[in-house]
Amino acid sequence: MPTGFRRDSPSSVAIMEVDMDSRPVFVDSQLLSRRAYIATLLNDEVSDEWPSAILQLKNDVIGSNNEKDISMRHGLVPRLLKWLETEYGGPHFQTEVAVVLGSMAMGKANTTEFLMENKAVPIVLKSLTNISRMYTEGLVRCLRYIFKHSAAHSDYLFEENRFGNTYIPHLLSLLPVSPKCQEHIITVLERACQTKEHQQVLLESGAVSVLAPMLWGPYHIQMPTLLCFGKLCYKNPDVCAAVIKEHDTKEAFVNLMARDKPSEMQIEAAKVLTYLHRGGAIPSSDFVISRKTLGTLVRMCKRDRPLMQNVHAAETLACLIEKDVGLQEIASITDHVISTLANYLQFKDVKKMSANSNQEVDWGSEMKRAAFLAFASLTANDEDIREKVIKQDCFIEQVQASLLSDNQLEVIASLKCLHSLTRSVQQIRTVLHDSSVWKPIVDILFQVFSSASEELLGLDKEVGAQGGSPETREKVLLAIGCMCNLALEFSPSREPDAGDKIIFAIAMLEYNAVELLSELSQSQDAALRFNATWCLMLACDLQSLAYGSGEQLRVSLISCLTADVLVPRLEDELVTIREKALGIVRNLLTTKHSIDHAVKSLGSSVIEAVFNNIRNPSMPPEVIEQALCVVSNMVDGPSCKAHIISKTEDINSVLQHLKSDNEDLQLPVLQFISNLIHTIDDDHGSFPRAGSYQRMLTLKSMGVPQMLESLIGTSTAEVEKRVHETLKSFA
Repeated sequence: MPTGFRRDSPSSVAIMEVDMDSRPVFVDSQLLSRRAYIATLLNDEVSDEWPSAILQLKNDVIGSNNEKDISMRHGLVPRLLKWLETEYGGPHFQTEVAVVLGSMAMGKANTTEFLMENKAVPIVLKSLTNISRMYTEGLVRCLRYIFKHSAAHSDYLFEENRFGNTYIPHLLSLLPVSPKCQEHIITVLERACQTKEHQQVLLESGAVSVLAPMLWGPYHIQMPTLLCFGKLCYKNPDVCAAVIKEHDTKEAFVNLMARDKPSEMQIEAAKVLTYLHRGGAIPSSDFVISRKTLGTLVRMCKRDRPLMQNVHAAETLACLIEKDVGLQEIASITDHVISTLANYLQFKDVKKMSANSNQEVDWGSEMKRAAFLAFASLTANDEDIREKVIKQDCFIEQVQASLLSDNQLEVIASLKCLHSLTRSVQQIRTVLHDSSVWKPIVDILFQVFSSASEELLGLDKEVGAQGGSPETREKVLLAIGCMCNLALEFSPSREPDAGDKIIFAIAMLEYNAVELLSELSQSQDAALRFNATWCLMLACDLQSLAYGSGEQLRVSLISCLTADVLVPRLEDELVTIREKALGIVRNLLTTKHSIDHAVKSLGSSVIEAVFNNIRNPSMPPEVIEQALCVVSNMVDGPSCKAHIISKTEDINSVLQHLKSDNEDLQLPVLQFISNLIHTIDDDHGSFPRAGSYQRMLTLKSMGVPQMLESLIGTSTAEVEKRVHETLKSFA
């Protein structure tokens, strides 16, 4: 029996309050005389009075948060749950208990949290039988408002139980009980669907076919059903395929997106159609996507809509057009969307309560975040769209400001936008006619990267290489991506202004970017590993600058890129990362006067790893090409020439690719041969051609001239031209 109450006499009762900080406080019963039913419900000796007392409790708590709070503080919640769990009393008493619990869950946050602490979710789920309509409604109402407050206990719905492997089929079977049950249960399913595994369980339990008819019901059923379909379809092609196969579902979503529907319903319907498109169920060429859905979302971005709807519409628009160039082009010319979104950036930072929660929201920050997400998708591919966006008033200054925001999601959104724009840095300069604009961006970018990387690396050391919040990881990925785009623009091969190259190289040095990138390149996270390795490759291209900053960067790169860093990447399971790692070594060996020193610093294990990629027949051509370019550059160093000529096995591994039909493999091999027998700067003394002559004889003895001659008449014009030039060295 529940404890905590003892009846000493009819006139004197001691009641122990259950204080929220777990400290018992005893209150004289005279203070509670007008609520004598509380004492009755807590008294095990007067159980015959419980039915009338529970009725009084129900009448008091319904509609009164204060009465709910008092009941909770005096220990009624554990007793109610105990009665429910033990199925105490008859159907009528159980129904009253269920109704009270349903009302309690609708109270303030502390009441709902107290229900969760007392395991209300598993107890209610176990007790969820159809004793009566009011009983079922009371329990599912309790679940609804608990899950509306927090989905922390959603896993209970997916546990094995007396009804089956999960509670999902049982909950679906209760939908016909009443419209109220439908509203509550669908909301519970929507809130509880948190993972791909949850989506799969709902799909296999027949949720799609059961919920589809609800889309044609009244508003209070349609809205939770729309929200549930949104959760089901999010990034799940299997669910999307099942939904679109269901009779009339597509038509139902289009109907709910009509202008005569409430705007929040239009947005949710557009969101589901967006997920169906991204899940491969509806093509972008479909009029429903390219005109109706896109047009609805653009219309919902207008300032005549509530702020929350503006934000949701811009977010969903960003998702809809993110991967489709055609949709990006259509969106850019639809109802002045660019200028509409640009106005989001001018919205003042006003903090107001959210309509869907009791939390304060910085709508200025939220509007900027949503706008930058939409701009990131709009400017992902098209130069003309980028130019239109950049020309908006103070646009770049707004990006800079958002990069320094306290709202990390706003920082991520601005980084996404900048990532799209930095695919064309030259366009930014051309439009703005101000080469100094990108400089503070570079400075801020390195600040964001450095702080986020240090946080991620600090967490990695404590909890493993997958440590760090998703926001921190995304910030690092995006910041590195932007730096890669900028480094491509500033690389010597692109011939930008020399001062720009120096500024970028100095920024890398000032923010210890090389050290941070070297550590991140060892991450177990494949995306981080790839982006960090790629950025290091581009940084190595900058080190060839003929300025002090270029030399400092080269020294920093050589000291950080040890065998412990490079060899694992040269042997990485992802061939794309191998290719970038080979690019690092290749770029370090581009400055002729420092090749020998660089090879010595890298060490024999790095060079051996390069040759292993050349020997591996399973490697894709682009990886082998990079490896061949590495050894071609390497043998341009005087000491390296003398060393490699004695390695017959290594030379043969390179020469075998002359037999390839791939010009991209043949050309670096021809360069390798040419560099190996080249005469400048590698011979000294009375016989300046002695070293070159000996290397030429060695290659002759290996049949290289015959290999070259066999390519004449069977190769491309470029290869044949290089063959003739190389054969002159053997004359």
